[in-house]
Amino acid sequence: MRVGYSILREINRGEFLPTEKDYGLRTREFENFIKFLENEGYLERVLRLDDYFSIKPARLTNKGHELLNNNKKYEESYPERKDLIKWVQVEKDLYSNGAVDE
Repeated sequence: MRVGYSILREINRGEFLPTEKDYGLRTREFENFIKFLENEGYLERVLRLDDYFSIKPARLTNKGHELLNNNKKYEESYPERKDLIKWVQVEKDLYSNGAVDE
């Protein structure tokens, strides 16, 4: 949930455009996560053209704004951009099944 919250938060605020590196994700993982947010109705206007992908024109839907409002608890511990990987790692460790990346 932290990654989704953060991506939506940063798109909404427009202070910086989040990337896969901010969360320690692979490019394909990040793109799939953006697609998930879009398919679930939290995000719209994601630009895709052949292999090109951009969230610069993306914006939150009402459902996306609701998710931010319902999860304001994350603001208490929300870090600066350079510390996002550590912040999302907390949740990753909590829900990990112990599997190791190849």
